[in-house]
Amino acid sequence: MSALDRRMDLRNTVLQYVQSDRPGAARLIVDQAHPFFFDHPLDHVPGLLLLEGAVQAAQNCATAPCYVSAIRAEFVQYVMFDAPVTVETYSAERNGRQCCKVEIHQDGRVRARIDVDLTRQLRPLPRRATFQPGHGLVPCDGALLNKRREENVLITTPVVSQASIEARLLPISPRCLFADTTQAVHPLYLLECFMQVQRYLNATGDGDHRMRDILTGVSIEQIAPQSDLTGGVYLRGAREFTEMGRGRLSRCAWLYAGQKPFAKCSIQTARAKSRVKTVQGES
Repeated sequence: MSALDRRMDLRNTVLQYVQSDRPGAARLIVDQAHPFFFDHPLDHVPGLLLLEGAVQAAQNCATAPCYVSAIRAEFVQYVMFDAPVTVETYSAERNGRQCCKVEIHQDGRVRARIDVDLTRQLRPLPRRATFQPGHGLVPCDGALLNKRREENVLITTPVVSQASIEARLLPISPRCLFADTTQAVHPLYLLECFMQVQRYLNATGDGDHRMRDILTGVSIEQIAPQSDLTGGVYLRGAREFTEMGRGRLSRCAWLYAGQKPFAKCSIQTARAKSRVKTVQGES
């Protein structure tokens, strides 16, 4: 059965299933010409591409009309370009959800563990609104978000207060390949909006600069799927990281449609022992 947030454009297919003695195993397609995953040069496979592979693997296990209601990822090691990447998926029903555990392997080692929950959606979603170029919203400066392509900027310039930060999500542009989906807004689109806010904080020297450390995990949980963003969607979150002990820190934000929260995003970082140039979650 179909997932309501599955990709439609073949250019966004990132899995190639191969014959294997491990059921559910697939090869991750790393296309460095992809205009979103590789918007700018990288020295490792971006974490967002690993998440995309996990989501597509989970959606391929769908047994009923559904949407991705949760993604929880732990990044163990960087995934490099010099060896094949394998995606292995195990699916089980739990509390009315289809819970898929995905592992990303390279050179015989686990590089990431990603849980993807699928929730049944019985009611039809409203029709997606047409993109209106004259929406009056000014996109954030792409250089501050580490984005070179104009269509890959997904937020307005964040407004920072003493304790919090807020940004509005731009209406989904058809020019952005990452916006590709059937009915529901893709959860990784929402998570990427959250990550762009984090990059803004890092680029402007705000907060405590913890994004310069190693990104060890990300997550998103949706209360309900969204079919479009034209009605006004805001992201409101913490400006500073929260200490979690043992050199670990966390920061989160809620997404609001009108005044109603519908999704929560978070990142987890670890203090690096030495200066690092890149983070696992860069895209």
